[in-house]
Amino acid sequence: MNKSSLWTTRYYWGYPLNWLIGLILSSIILYCIWCGIQPDRNQPQRLRVYAFSSQEEALTQGIFPAFEQAWEAQTGQELSIEGVFGPSGSLVGQISLGAPADIAIFSNRRHADCLKVGKYVNRDTDPVMIAFTPLAIITRPDNPAGISEFADLAKPGLHLLHTDPRSSGAGEWAILAEYGSAYLESGDHETAKNQLQDIWRNVLLVGSSARATLTLFELGTGDALVTYEQDALLAKARGVPMEIIIPKGTILARHFAVIVDDNVTFVERPIVEAFLAFLQSAEGQQILGQFYFRSANLDQTVIPDLMQPFTEEDLGGWGQAYDRLIEKLWKTEIEPGLSLDDTYSLLGRGD
Repeated sequence: MNKSSLWTTRYYWGYPLNWLIGLILSSIILYCIWCGIQPDRNQPQRLRVYAFSSQEEALTQGIFPAFEQAWEAQTGQELSIEGVFGPSGSLVGQISLGAPADIAIFSNRRHADCLKVGKYVNRDTDPVMIAFTPLAIITRPDNPAGISEFADLAKPGLHLLHTDPRSSGAGEWAILAEYGSAYLESGDHETAKNQLQDIWRNVLLVGSSARATLTLFELGTGDALVTYEQDALLAKARGVPMEIIIPKGTILARHFAVIVDDNVTFVERPIVEAFLAFLQSAEGQQILGQFYFRSANLDQTVIPDLMQPFTEEDLGGWGQAYDRLIEKLWKTEIEPGLSLDDTYSLLGRGD
């Protein structure tokens, strides 16, 4: 047999055999890889949720234990959820610097979208609204200053507390409420600008988050504070003496959750997606309602009724509203005239 015939014979018999051996080896490798990435049902799983401060009670006392129980009943896996809470804007920075959040719950969608810039969240990942709450004014019992609208916060001699818009979503929402209430009533940007400036002339102290600022009020500082209705109702239920006022025209603070794709492994994703679905479910919404959040479907059946609510979309959306009202107006024209250096160091600005 010549060399050509010998090579042809070997190729004829060897090629199928090599192909079969390769297929078997590939199957074994793929099986080993698959077994390696499958979660051990006896191995406890962990979920890390980063959320803005006003969510703490609703999550730790309501959502977390309910979901842990539901997940274990469904899968047989033990699950523990770790919650990290702080100012919404500060959480964006922490996650961008490598904080291991699987899910982030922010006070507004702008913060969720910020994570897409650094590719921590995929561009095709859509944050979901899980709840909303209107901005309210809280004052001392019996409302001694006679406050009923945001415009009343500009009264001479009033001492106001305010959440820092540099670190907190509540601070951003408050600025939109204070400006937007005047703009939507008058249709005039100059009138709205003047109202915002007049209100900030009365600001005595700023806190890094809604919860930190509310704590100052509980300790007896200031005459009034703009904050979430939800957080005010929760404090009042704890026995904090206060009057809660819902202005006729107020903004609806809409809260969003998003999967931090860059931190979520193949094994973790089913848990993360199930948690996100639980937040939107009837059970999850009912639990959030127990802690005074209003339903994500914008149902206004919760007392008190809202008379003339508006959203950031009425101010051009978050992109335009943040640039015009916070970056260019508050940071450039209002903040430089304030004497808040001591309060920033006292309250831990942005921490």
